[in-house]
Amino acid sequence: MQARWRRLFRDRRPTAPWVTIEPHRAEPQPVRAFRLFAILGAWLEGDVIGATVRNAIAQGCERVYLLDNDSPDDTVAAATAAGAVLARSYASASYDEYLRLALMNEIVREVSRREAAEHIWWLWLDADEFHHGPRGLTLREYLAALDRRFRVVGARVFNHFPHEKPEYLTGFHPLEFQPLCEEFSVEHCPLGHWKHPLQRFDRDGPELVSAIGFHRVEAPTTLYEPPSAIFMHHMQYRDETVTRRRLRLLCREDADGESRIALVDRRLRGSGISKRHGTLDAVYARRWSEVASLRRQGLDLGVSPRPWTQLVDPADATYARWYTVDDVAQARAAWAERRAGSLGAPARHTRS
Repeated sequence: MQARWRRLFRDRRPTAPWVTIEPHRAEPQPVRAFRLFAILGAWLEGDVIGATVRNAIAQGCERVYLLDNDSPDDTVAAATAAGAVLARSYASASYDEYLRLALMNEIVREVSRREAAEHIWWLWLDADEFHHGPRGLTLREYLAALDRRFRVVGARVFNHFPHEKPEYLTGFHPLEFQPLCEEFSVEHCPLGHWKHPLQRFDRDGPELVSAIGFHRVEAPTTLYEPPSAIFMHHMQYRDETVTRRRLRLLCREDADGESRIALVDRRLRGSGISKRHGTLDAVYARRWSEVASLRRQGLDLGVSPRPWTQLVDPADATYARWYTVDDVAQARAAWAERRAGSLGAPARHTRS
């Protein structure tokens, strides 16, 4: 499968640059009718994946297709309870990004060809990624007004950090608990977009193939991207106990010195996963100068988190909720009561 995927990837590789930025037209010509689906890859994400699915649906996705890597927890149950469709499960001894991406591309291709729609926008995401449109729009509202030239949309990406307890409560948008972040921009996109999660299938157009991590898109034609981006919030650190367990299982070496992420570390010369695991103590102690930065190569240290609402225009500082503000307050209060009971102290909201 990996060899076949690599051939497919190579056959669709355009000449550099892989994407061209074009301005919006004064009178755009949008696609009149389209579907919006999501493809979601996951492993051991039961704490957050229900919220991931609900956020995608709140953003206008009609279906969320789940690819699960034999998660040893309730990831599949939580996702399907939130409305996802289990498209496929597979087992692997290690985290293999090439295999995962091949399967995700296959699911997108099979579903797209099976549907009667001429156009299908796909939202590609991991379980710790939460998207929304600009100016208070949902993704679907944003795409409905987008000129038909654009088949790829990039995202402004914000890596978020916990600053108090609770770091996260299951069922809610993580932005309720982690407003602090750093924006992450890269050079593989003229606009600095780390990921390009919106990709459109056209029945009569050249096929697109999503590349590693949904960072780029491969096609045998010129691809056009609009200057206006969507927003992606990367919620890599959640409840401290849950996060430590997950990263420990990913990075722990066996008797042969192999870990679950050893393969991707070798292929990609290190991964963000191993970098995050190496400085977890600093993350949860808020020693920001000692936290691994994903903005730079290698194990460079130092982040400077700021509230995400200070990094965007006021019109962009909003997102869809599938619950009320009172629901969040009640969940926080219940968490504080449980914490107080376990510590044998009066209930109060404490900082980590």
